[in-house]
Amino acid sequence: MEAKIIPSGTGEGEVTPSGSYAKELLSLPATPRDHYQIYQVNPKLYGNSGAFGKIQSRLDQIKALGTDILYLMPVYSEGREKAIGSPYCIKDFKAVNSSYGTLDQLKALVNAAHEKGMKVMFDWVANHTSWDNVWITEHPEWYEHKADGSIAWPTKDGEWKDVAQLDYSKKELWAGMEEALEYWVTEVGIDGYRCDYAHGVRDDFWKEAIARLKGIKPGFLMLAESDYERMFNDGFDIIFDRAMKRQVINLVGGGALSNFATWYKGDQDKAPAPKTKLYFITNHDDATTDTPAGQFKSLDGSLAAYVLMAGLNGSSMIYGCQEAGNNKTINFFNTQTFNWDAQPDFTEKYRKALQALAKLDRSGACKLYESGRVLFVHYDKGGLLAVNLSDKNVEASFPEPLAGKGGVPAKQTFGAYQFEIWENK
Repeated sequence: MEAKIIPSGTGEGEVTPSGSYAKELLSLPATPRDHYQIYQVNPKLYGNSGAFGKIQSRLDQIKALGTDILYLMPVYSEGREKAIGSPYCIKDFKAVNSSYGTLDQLKALVNAAHEKGMKVMFDWVANHTSWDNVWITEHPEWYEHKADGSIAWPTKDGEWKDVAQLDYSKKELWAGMEEALEYWVTEVGIDGYRCDYAHGVRDDFWKEAIARLKGIKPGFLMLAESDYERMFNDGFDIIFDRAMKRQVINLVGGGALSNFATWYKGDQDKAPAPKTKLYFITNHDDATTDTPAGQFKSLDGSLAAYVLMAGLNGSSMIYGCQEAGNNKTINFFNTQTFNWDAQPDFTEKYRKALQALAKLDRSGACKLYESGRVLFVHYDKGGLLAVNLSDKNVEASFPEPLAGKGGVPAKQTFGAYQFEIWENK
């Protein structure tokens, strides 16, 4: 194993072996999975107009973060009736939001991403529409109705009065929704959908729709914004894993690494390979109420947390702003012009770490070890990741099979939230 070290703190480097080694916490068999580094784009962070072109101008920066999939939040026309600015309030499923640009500009963005080796995923909202969606007048029977006969709004997970609740007991709705889903695949050539509030929609609809999409474009990717493992059975390739974020927040707060290892094994068992769960430290919802630095003690703490997640056997997602060291909440209902060059040194740490992690072969057996507050993730085919999850210097011993071999030290002092990566050569 040859060391390719990505330092993030002020550790003191290699130390003479002392005879002690990191403690093994978990051993997992080889589990080949699909791995994706997803970059979530909020077009409302690109000003009042021209978002598609502005996003396209940033594709090299986005790709440099090891991005496999460019995920665009809803690009469709937004409703105005009873609306509160949510991009998930869709007026027309087959029309672009004119404030972002034209259909041709969107096609150019998708083509440019493809040329740079990235897949493109759109956001999809199957559970509801805006109140001024044409379906309201043309197909009122496609909606749920209240006792007084008026169209209902969603109430299962809170009252969302700005949108109208669709009724999936009506098979005619299925055909209309599937036709809209297929439009962006055939017209623009997208490679997948992230499906908003996926578990709010009937499983049998998803099974049928996903089969049709994958029939049109083999390898089409489906990501469910849902933590329910049953979504895998519906045909989704990736599902959300909010529990991972809670677990890592606990680790940064001093929680036992051994407890995390036990949880992680159970969590992996619930994801049928090659499918994966999606790990993240923030997204457009989370960013409205807190920042990564606020949840993970500091910016360096948030970076260490993300590097750990991105190095595990799953997929991971950056919310496009976290790599810039954003330290303010962002309400995704509001338009603003974000500065991605505010903290170039911090962004460079992200770039180097994610490019190194992208080279790890995670198809082989995996073991987790601990020494102090340093968590080691070792793939027998891929390499070694070490992350100090504390805000203090930690002297850590390395795992016995690796210590002092192939450029890996036997002991090392890790600085606060320092992480390093060694790749197999």
